[in-house]
Amino acid sequence: MASPNETPKQEKQKPLPATRRNNKLVRSGNTKRILLLVKELEPVSLDTLVQESALTYPTVLGIIKHLEKDSHVEKIAYAPTTGGRQAVLFGICGIVRYVLALHLNGDEVDITITNIRDGKIFHATEAIPAQAAGENQADKHRSIAHRLVPLVGEILKKTRLELSSLVKICVTYPEGTDIDPQLLSDELEAALKVPTSTIADRIVLNFLERRSYHISSLQRYIFILFERELSLSMYRGPCDAAEDLPHRTYFGHMTMDVAGSACTCGKQGCLQSYVSGNGLLQAYRDAAHQLGSTWNTALEQDDDLFHAVLAESYKGDKAARVAIDQAIRMLAVALANVIKIEGIATIVLSGVFNSTDVQFKRLLELYIAEYLPEDFPTAPVVILGTTSPSDCSYGACLMMNAQYFNQLNFE
Repeated sequence: MASPNETPKQEKQKPLPATRRNNKLVRSGNTKRILLLVKELEPVSLDTLVQESALTYPTVLGIIKHLEKDSHVEKIAYAPTTGGRQAVLFGICGIVRYVLALHLNGDEVDITITNIRDGKIFHATEAIPAQAAGENQADKHRSIAHRLVPLVGEILKKTRLELSSLVKICVTYPEGTDIDPQLLSDELEAALKVPTSTIADRIVLNFLERRSYHISSLQRYIFILFERELSLSMYRGPCDAAEDLPHRTYFGHMTMDVAGSACTCGKQGCLQSYVSGNGLLQAYRDAAHQLGSTWNTALEQDDDLFHAVLAESYKGDKAARVAIDQAIRMLAVALANVIKIEGIATIVLSGVFNSTDVQFKRLLELYIAEYLPEDFPTAPVVILGTTSPSDCSYGACLMMNAQYFNQLNFE
């Protein structure tokens, strides 16, 4: 028994709940940080991870052991010997983690499978199986899902993968097509028992452009995908999801003239019509009439009208050049309206144009500037993108892989 003069031992205080919570968050953040460093730098040594993370060696070693135990990282090589002990090099564990992406493009589907390291292990373009006789044609999404399921099964057989090896299936589709994304993903997920998502092609291609060297440093820009459907999204910074348009609202179907040319969406005067529809065709005809020349009537049946008229303009067809010029001017008017609202004057134009189309890039910049206020603080800048819908399935795999790592929780 302690004497009256003896100082009682001070009891060790238990950490407060808030402190414990903060410690967990710090550990979780450090673990994810090390995992992402391994993914970025692999094959990488512990010493390099210590230097890049600014954490202590024992902390990094403990995190790596934890990540090894949970099959997130693995030893993949040894560093070249320097006379002493060889350093172990770590990388992302590639076992039983794959992503499969399908890009729906008319009667074809483009298929890519990557491992979680972003390595492509399979790519092919296949015809979508025909609809079975007697199948309810009104239930379009169930029909598409039922035709894709056996196709996925055949691909897995070829690659010797199991459905259990897939952490995600992603379906991309051209914006403006008659597809309800949620219904389609629900049908596929119910049939395949693998988490499935559906994403518009412009979002995937925007992600790909973001990864590319020529716009990776931009903090804010407008992304335009210009293919058979004209669509738009924003990028406002690293924390932005780059998805700002309301569900099923298409940039190409903004009204330019309430009494204008008919559009495929059923309305009149849409930007889409003047850029790649009846409005463009009528402009071509009118220009040919005014110039006293004939127009290529075969273009009237072309599904990809803008590309067809653009090709004619390259061949020296003056009427085609006039029609294309009007299409670019219409696009400039629409973009100027967006720029005035958003305050962003950098445009990444992807899908139609390429590095040889510098003259059209300059025209678009010139026309946009004409429709902006004189005191607008920033001159419009157009960057010609490099992606196209043929990149969609691979881009979706990269996007899903990035999301997989970002959503990991180590608390």
